[in-house]
Amino acid sequence: MGAFSRLGHKVFMVIIRPEHKKQRLAFFKESGLDAVEIYPPSSTRFEGKKGVGRYVNYLACLPAISKVASEIIRKNGIDYVYAYMPGIGSSLPAMRVKSKHNIKFVLDFADLHVFVKPKRIADSSFRNADKILAITTYLKDELIKKKIDAGKIHIIPNGVDLELFNPTKYDSHEIQELRNSFGTRNLLVFAGALQDLNQIIDSASYVIEKLKDVKYVIIGDHRDPARSKSVWEEKVKQKELSTHFIFLGKKPREEIPKYLLCADICLDSFPDEPYYAAAHPIKILEYGACGKPVVATRVSETEKIVQHDVFGCLAAPGNSLEYANCIVTLLNSPEKRNKMGSEFSNYIRENFDWNKIALHLQRILEN
Repeated sequence: MGAFSRLGHKVFMVIIRPEHKKQRLAFFKESGLDAVEIYPPSSTRFEGKKGVGRYVNYLACLPAISKVASEIIRKNGIDYVYAYMPGIGSSLPAMRVKSKHNIKFVLDFADLHVFVKPKRIADSSFRNADKILAITTYLKDELIKKKIDAGKIHIIPNGVDLELFNPTKYDSHEIQELRNSFGTRNLLVFAGALQDLNQIIDSASYVIEKLKDVKYVIIGDHRDPARSKSVWEEKVKQKELSTHFIFLGKKPREEIPKYLLCADICLDSFPDEPYYAAAHPIKILEYGACGKPVVATRVSETEKIVQHDVFGCLAAPGNSLEYANCIVTLLNSPEKRNKMGSEFSNYIRENFDWNKIALHLQRILEN
């Protein structure tokens, strides 16, 4: 939306929060956009963190949402109401705004988690949306299976901030000092939500057997306690690999490029499950923007980004030996790594620039 607003479009963000706050409306700027957060009234007594309480609190916000939206529309004349994913706190109020003000409704469909949300609202959202933005072909195909009109489904992939993830803006001496601080000849970096590190960890002993001077830098965490940083650290400890793994936890987004630029190879490891097959991982786009080859698993949409043996190496999900061999081969081939990283960077910059994607969105809405 930031790139879309830079094209001259006015964008307003209305964020519905399930938790309670004394000041029910909070107005502020978010990445240059006008935003308002709406909290449920004090008359609702649910804590709102999960389950039924959260849904009740979202519903309690509907009158305030309607009032705020009406005021925005009265002052600015809005053409579209946009919802990120179907849900009680997103597409439900968007559909109410559409009905009340007779404006078009755009639905962003970004992952398969929608199918575990209230089915009635999800199905109604797909039917009522004037345009649906799916981030991958996989997701578009899932909608078509649900008998949703293919003509209103458009592919709008994730993009990357090419200014932030621009290697030329960072001091090479500073990057080298950061790399040296890890004290290793071969450096592998993962940066993102710690969804599933099993293949990275399970393959590490094979890699270390071939190349003892290697370290894995893991950046990120997960809100699910079963996939948190501490859980993965314990798995590494049980496998007696702790000296080769460095878990840094979450880092400010603006610091991530420096760690990626330190890497010889960047890693991803999605398992063979529909949710991951449908994903369009931003971290891989960021790896490419930094000119780094990738070792990842061969799942549907990842395979479309990381062309095997061109931008990196893909291994079958669950095949730890194949994954390890990909890493070892690339670590032993610096010229090949550099060529892959350079070509991957060109590909990412040509196809996943947020500014170009915003232009694509503009054309979709104009038609």
